Amino acid sequence: MRVLVVEDSPADLELIRELLADSPGLDLGIESAQYLSSALSILHEGEIDLILLDLHLPDSQGIGTVGTVMGHAPGIPIVVLTGLDDEATGLAALQKGAQDYLVKGRLTGPSLVRSIRYAQERNRIEQELTRKNRELNDAYEDLTATEEELRQNLDELGRSEHSLRETTQYLESLIAYANAPIIVWDAGLRITRFNNAFERLTGRAAGEVIGRSPAVLFPEARREELMDLIRKTTAGERWETVEIPILTADGRIRTVLWNSAAVYGDDRVTVSSVIAQGQDITDRKHAEEALQRAHDELEMRVLERTQKLREANEALQAEVTERARAEEAVKTERQRLYDVLETLPAYVVLLSPDYHVPFANRFFRERFGESGGRRCFEYLFGLTEPCENCESYRVMKTKAPHHWEWTGPDNRDYDIFDFPFTDVDGSSHILEVGIDITKRKRAEEALQKLNETLEEHVIERMDELAKANAVLNAITENTPAPIYAVDRQSRFVMCNPAVLRMFSRPASEVLGRSAIDLFGTEGGGSVVANEQRVMETGTTETFEEAVGDRIFYFTKTAMRDAQGDVTGVIAVGTEITELKRAEAQRQKLLERLQQFAEEMEVQNEELQCTTEQLQQKGDELTRLNRILQESEVHFRSLIENASDIVILLDMKGYITYASPSVKRIGGYNPDNLIGMNVLDIVHPDDTLKVAEAMRTGAARPSARPTFEVRIRDSAGQWLFFDVTGANLLREGSGRGFIVNARDVTDRKQAEEERNRLIANLEEAHREANLYLDIITHDIRNANNVSGIYADLMLDLLEGTEKTYAQKLHDSIARSTEILMNVATIRRIHAESSEFWPVDLNEVIREEIENFRGASIRQEIPSLDVLADNLLPTVFTNLIGNSVKFGGPDVEIVIRAEERDDEVLISVEDDGPGVPDDVKEKLFQRFERGKARGKGDGLGLFICRTLTERYGGRIWIEDRLRGCPDEGAAFRFTLKRAEQDQDLRE
Repeated sequence: MRVLVVEDSPADLELIRELLADSPGLDLGIESAQYLSSALSILHEGEIDLILLDLHLPDSQGIGTVGTVMGHAPGIPIVVLTGLDDEATGLAALQKGAQDYLVKGRLTGPSLVRSIRYAQERNRIEQELTRKNRELNDAYEDLTATEEELRQNLDELGRSEHSLRETTQYLESLIAYANAPIIVWDAGLRITRFNNAFERLTGRAAGEVIGRSPAVLFPEARREELMDLIRKTTAGERWETVEIPILTADGRIRTVLWNSAAVYGDDRVTVSSVIAQGQDITDRKHAEEALQRAHDELEMRVLERTQKLREANEALQAEVTERARAEEAVKTERQRLYDVLETLPAYVVLLSPDYHVPFANRFFRERFGESGGRRCFEYLFGLTEPCENCESYRVMKTKAPHHWEWTGPDNRDYDIFDFPFTDVDGSSHILEVGIDITKRKRAEEALQKLNETLEEHVIERMDELAKANAVLNAITENTPAPIYAVDRQSRFVMCNPAVLRMFSRPASEVLGRSAIDLFGTEGGGSVVANEQRVMETGTTETFEEAVGDRIFYFTKTAMRDAQGDVTGVIAVGTEITELKRAEAQRQKLLERLQQFAEEMEVQNEELQCTTEQLQQKGDELTRLNRILQESEVHFRSLIENASDIVILLDMKGYITYASPSVKRIGGYNPDNLIGMNVLDIVHPDDTLKVAEAMRTGAARPSARPTFEVRIRDSAGQWLFFDVTGANLLREGSGRGFIVNARDVTDRKQAEEERNRLIANLEEAHREANLYLDIITHDIRNANNVSGIYADLMLDLLEGTEKTYAQKLHDSIARSTEILMNVATIRRIHAESSEFWPVDLNEVIREEIENFRGASIRQEIPSLDVLADNLLPTVFTNLIGNSVKFGGPDVEIVIRAEERDDEVLISVEDDGPGVPDDVKEKLFQRFERGKARGKGDGLGLFICRTLTERYGGRIWIEDRLRGCPDEGAAFRFTLKRAEQDQDLRE
């Protein structure tokens, strides 16, 4: 078997070769590559069976490396190599398709061989599963074809029924299929007509309101005022655009924009009835309110910026203001990066191909002066020609990094790193970094200054993360997902705008009240019961709950205070109303298919009965024709006064009728549209959608396709419409389709503006994380190089100089520890809060292996706890704390015991202990214990954060009660996991 090892570290590559060479039973041929490009060339030659891949290569960084390799070598198993602090990247690589990941700091021969064999076997199983999946898909397609054939048979059976009331159904369709709510009342103020759209709007069936006064539809506070408007319509007054609130069956208020028309009796004077059509603008009103709030927020920001920008900002529009803010943020980040470069105790310069110096940081300028536009060899060495053997410009030829040493004009020695660099205009430059490696106090002072600067930047980045969390809170306020929090009595203490929209109530009516207070015991009892259950168990659970006629999945999590006590519940919801309806429809379809065989048996008898019914309905048809003539005026008045567009199409898509509303909405004369093909005014990208809807309607008359389409108005502008179509074709009839279209252009523009704002917020958050990753990665690499030189100095120096070198080495190690703690905190905030059973014994054994030479004893029974991959970090910090501050002879004992559904874990040492006045604040961020030496103050803060994240708590006690000088005992609790095998899987 041929294995390709993609690793840029020669030491790590040699370690892998030795581990594989010492592993019996494997016949391996090893290929290696330091660059991703070299690895891809080897893969193109073929014959590679497995890939060991480092994700941090000179020409490729991060999880994207896995996708690149998989794209060039599909089907070859990949095992990812990660660092000690980068296990999250390994897990992400598994999600991208890698077979396994290995931590380089914990690499052993057996684990490497096991991972290789596991990756091969898993790859083989995945390929087999893919083949089985294709077979299942083929079988499913056969089943779908059979189902479609049955459906076509049902459609053919439906088409065989001859309708005797075609004209009636056609006119009824104008009301029944209209998206707009339509109501008719007579001169006696009694409701005589109530269409389906009105039923959906109010939640009331037509049978509940027909014959009653329209007053039942109005809120009580405005009922008399609105009834006066109703009475005026019976006197002949006409509504054009009147906003009227409608009271729904569940007590909500919907805002509807109305127009009306009076239908006169035979005398042409007396009003016999009034037809009113409405447009539900509740969502638009909410959108306008949301846009107004966003506009108010922007106005507030503009006012804040006015103090600095004054007259220039007064001329800018809101969009330009937002762009200026973003540009200012970019400038701030650039200035911060420039400040970092300016404070580095090493020089950083850019060299152009013509030997000029476009950029030099402060360190370089102080050492060698300003270039003044001169070329490097002119102002550094006073030469007239470039140096004969310039090491810096070797990068221009090789296009690869170059490392060398140089003695500068100031007679100081520098460690030089040259890298190829591409400027913003695409031109090639050289990025040169020089580190002063002159001995003794200069090295100590320069590196000490670097560490102090690093600590300041870590603090700054932590503050920036807090600001990023504030941005995330703003996103929560604008997310469509309902999010709320309740206290121990299930009273609402926080809810985002999505919850208020869901309840159709203002915040003043929701906060401080429970779901039972809002919806009664029947509507809110189960919601409160679920919240109380989560508070009692302390575990996160997901519930299906109904709010009115809408259904949600709510994930509810217990909130805890600093002592770990449950103070309430926070819930995040996802609406599944449409999903539940789709499931119900699918179930009904299956039931209809099961009944199909039985229906076919009785079909012959029904057909015989139909012949007799045809004769009976002949007389009824004569009567219906007379009724239709009487109601023709009624329906025509409805069409001509509708706010939506209604058009009729023949089977080829040509317009045979257009309602008068096309003049108001699109600017067209209705008569000019007659005979025009509807596809001529449809956006080219939407013509296929419209043509497909017409084909579907022609093939299945019962279908009512609904979709969104762009239509050109008379001025050439594209408007967005929600369209509903219905097939009016019957045997022997020349009719085609009825189409109802509603203008939703304003709504689309509001949605696009909202999506743009959300995208800007998400991009800002990603950019902040990117800067943090770049700074952490680059500083860690610089620390690795500095650490190597510090180790060399310890080996070479003696006496006082060695003492300085040891301080330098300890300072670099402390800087690296700070970076690892920052990376851990970021992982805590970035990773999901899903936990699984973790073997406590295995975690502790692996962590003890990392502290070889320390005296550590464990007394742990066989236990599983609920945690994730960050649990080892808790033991790393606690054991490391005892080893660091307890001295070389410290004794450490780790114990665990079960307590109900919790596990109490203790890490005890016989070191110097912790004073009582320090114990309470030891777990706070950047807090250092007086008796425990020096530290960055993040390790124990991370321990507290993780244990609380797992639903536990952490504290410190004296190892021997009342004897603070006899050692310390760190104790914390975790949730116990069930020992069920299914749960493990």
